[in-house]
Amino acid sequence: MHYLQYVCIVWLVFTATTNLWAQVPEGTLPSADSLGIIEPNDTIPPNVSPADTTTLTADSIAVEPQGDIETTIAYNAEDSIQFDVQNQIIHLYGNATIDYGETSLQADYIELDWINNMLTARGTADSTGQITGKPIFKDNGEEYQTEEIRYNFETRRAYISGVLTQPQGQGEGYVYGETVKKNERDEVFIDKGWYTTCECEPGEIPDFYIQSKRLKVVPGNLVVSGPFNIVITDIPTPLGLPFGIFPMPRKQNSGIIIPQYGEEQRRGFFLRNGGYYFDINEYANLTLLGEIYSKGSYGFTINSQYRKRYAYNGGLDFRFNQQRVDPDNRDSETSRDFRIAFRHAPQSRGVSRFSASINAATTTYNRNNPSLNVNENLNTALSSSVQYSTSFRNTPFNMALSARHSQNLITGTFNVLLPDVSVNMNRIYPFQNIAKRRTSWLAKVNVGYRMSGRNEFTNEGIDPPRGLPYDQIANYDPIIADSILNINGENLTEILKRTETGIRHTIPISTSFNLLKFITASPSFNYEEIWYFKKFAYDDSDYNNIVIDTLNGFNRVNSWSTSMSFSTRLYGTYNFRSERVQAIRHTVIPSISIGYTPSYEDRYYDTVRIGPQLDPTIDPLYQGRDRNLVSVPLYDQRVYSAPNAGKSGSIGFSLNNNIEMKVRDKNDTTGSDNATKKIPIFESLQIGSSYNFAADSFKLAPFNISARTRLFDGKVSINGGATVDPYTYIPDPIDPIDTAQDGSVYENYVKYDQFAWNNREIPTGENTSYTPPNWSIGTLSRANFNISTRLQPKAKKEDADEGGAPEEGLDPTVDELDQLEMVGPSAYDDDYADFDVAWSLQLRYSFTYTKDPRRKLVSPPTRGIDTYYANSYRNRNYGPIRQSLQFSGDANLTPKWKVRFQSGYDFQQKEITQTNVTIFRDLDCFDFRFDWVPFGRYTSYYVQINVKSSMLSDLKLQRRRVWRDFY
Repeated sequence: MHYLQYVCIVWLVFTATTNLWAQVPEGTLPSADSLGIIEPNDTIPPNVSPADTTTLTADSIAVEPQGDIETTIAYNAEDSIQFDVQNQIIHLYGNATIDYGETSLQADYIELDWINNMLTARGTADSTGQITGKPIFKDNGEEYQTEEIRYNFETRRAYISGVLTQPQGQGEGYVYGETVKKNERDEVFIDKGWYTTCECEPGEIPDFYIQSKRLKVVPGNLVVSGPFNIVITDIPTPLGLPFGIFPMPRKQNSGIIIPQYGEEQRRGFFLRNGGYYFDINEYANLTLLGEIYSKGSYGFTINSQYRKRYAYNGGLDFRFNQQRVDPDNRDSETSRDFRIAFRHAPQSRGVSRFSASINAATTTYNRNNPSLNVNENLNTALSSSVQYSTSFRNTPFNMALSARHSQNLITGTFNVLLPDVSVNMNRIYPFQNIAKRRTSWLAKVNVGYRMSGRNEFTNEGIDPPRGLPYDQIANYDPIIADSILNINGENLTEILKRTETGIRHTIPISTSFNLLKFITASPSFNYEEIWYFKKFAYDDSDYNNIVIDTLNGFNRVNSWSTSMSFSTRLYGTYNFRSERVQAIRHTVIPSISIGYTPSYEDRYYDTVRIGPQLDPTIDPLYQGRDRNLVSVPLYDQRVYSAPNAGKSGSIGFSLNNNIEMKVRDKNDTTGSDNATKKIPIFESLQIGSSYNFAADSFKLAPFNISARTRLFDGKVSINGGATVDPYTYIPDPIDPIDTAQDGSVYENYVKYDQFAWNNREIPTGENTSYTPPNWSIGTLSRANFNISTRLQPKAKKEDADEGGAPEEGLDPTVDELDQLEMVGPSAYDDDYADFDVAWSLQLRYSFTYTKDPRRKLVSPPTRGIDTYYANSYRNRNYGPIRQSLQFSGDANLTPKWKVRFQSGYDFQQKEITQTNVTIFRDLDCFDFRFDWVPFGRYTSYYVQINVKSSMLSDLKLQRRRVWRDFY
């Protein structure tokens, strides 16, 4: 009996599944209105036997598709599956799923009408009346979260109620509709719906959405709407348009960039940053932007990026602006500015490397086109380089070829090295194979070679050969030769005259060995040869009208020098009985070097008289030497300096100290003897100088002193240094006052060959003398002291594991090259606000003392410097003391508010330096940013509220007032 029941059940299942795979007769069209609606609470659908309740797992019978069925249909239900054999309908209850090719459906209840090729799905009510298990429908990569769905898998059309979907290609967008129809092309037609870029779940109300009665979604292309308005926090606003088009391509496409509009007080109404974006191919793009102002100014931007993985990447950004000096006067002169930035970095292959980085601009670009970034406005130098390097296989040789450019935006100087070539030979050890021991001095003998050649031209003024007054040179026009030339065709001839070329060869030979076991001795020999292509000839027959001729030709200048250095290490340790401090270790590293260089004065220098012969008795400061006889070089010193004129036989010495303290770690609770840490007292404390026995005077060189350390587990860094000249400086009795080309006036001093600590009376004339006012160890010519710290709370463990915040200055959501494409105030700003770091503070105090002992400034320069920067240039660069305090940081006012600041204080000017304050507000779907420069030349503010999603990047509210508006 039981056996018969099992046979009947198997036969019933087989019959049902056989019908499921049956072929639908040709010409039979499904009827969309023939669906029998089954109530959620009705557990016995019509025409289904109550006994027909058998729970089955997914059907896995693979039958060759016939008719309209193209692939296998797999279905499953956790509760039960009911078969209506007569009407060929399957009912699935409880977390039911159906998979049909690229189409899948999941819901608490699913009905499959085989005759009409229809799927119907909806959720069911639980014991509390809440609808659970609402349908989730997926088709061709699109996902729809719905209230109810009816889908024809023959025509691929669907009728959906209460749908929330994230269209394919719209990774940041969601579409909701009360009633939705989907056609066979996957286009979606929505009645009473909205579109948002906020993340949301079914039943949630997003922070904002664009509401319309009619919406059409073309997957991977766009969303089109009829009349719409913007709703914020579920409150309708009057903001809207008669229609809307919201692109959402699966890939980048070419298209129009909508310009920004607004008004500036100085340049008037404007349209800017509008243009066209060209999606050239998958590796490159191009953006053309323009701007125009009602008072006659205009400009354009050309921006392009390219990248091919494992091949190359780079970008170009060119900006041009033309504006009237006086915008209210149509006849006013115009100012034209440009800036170009280019970068190219191919993937390195083999032993060759190539890179290019170009950054150049007109000298007034930053002034006329400032950004909100403080550092960008204060940047006064630009540089470029194009480099290629390679190694020659199976040889010790390598080569580098480059072109370089440097530019000062304040002075307007422009220097170019083209080309700059170098060929290097790695050090070789020729006697290593014949030496008996690898550690012997013979085995360590090594030889190197380096050849470098460069061609340099500049628009910078050229000083006369050292020691010659410019007003005594017959063919030296200070107005031309000392002027900074504009880069144009008219000045090309003069710029070419300032071109210098040279080639230098260097061959170093060295070895090392141990002396008395603990002393390392390192002898060395160096040969150098320079090739010049110009030579100076001097005619001083009339010392008030000296003639300098430039002779073109090939000239060799060679020199040699030798040296021997000795170094060792000495250790001293003092142990304490304290529980906290265990020991202090002092490491002393003394070093001594002996060097010799012959005199080259007779070979590469000439003697020129610049005044009448002086009686040594009335000029005792020069101790029998005639100060009107000066030694001048025969070769230009700009590219490569010629050997020093005087002979040198010197001993150099230095003493470096490292002092550390070993303490027990107070955080250790194990009691282990190894639970200690080292605290640096001085990481380095060094003093050095040299003594030249071969010099006829001033044998002792200035003392160089430096020190550095870190405190509080490295949180505070301190470093300083000084240079002390041990000789006495006294007023020049013959030439006491000097007026420079830029109009600055100096008192002149001369060095006297007497140590400062001798403090003896010095004769300055036949009946005059000078006595140093105070005893001293020397003249302080340079001193600097810096202390800095960076404070922030410790990162959470999970944050530290993830690697912390991204590199400063880079937006982690934007590709590095794409950031070149950004325009407006954020083009160079740090847009990234890390709310995970509660606060941070950076402090730096800097003190610098610089003094030329031979000159004392009496009056600052009055010409030769841009008028705007003149005051700042005089005060900052000519004063002996500069000290400043810089500080920056940020803090979370709340979990959603962050403030960032950057400022400083100039103690000489007694004023706060340029200050920038930025406030960020995370509004979930929106970003709020407020930038403010409260005072100074670049006083301005900028406010922006924008949607986070890049899909609606033009949906923003901006208000700015730039520095020009305050003039």
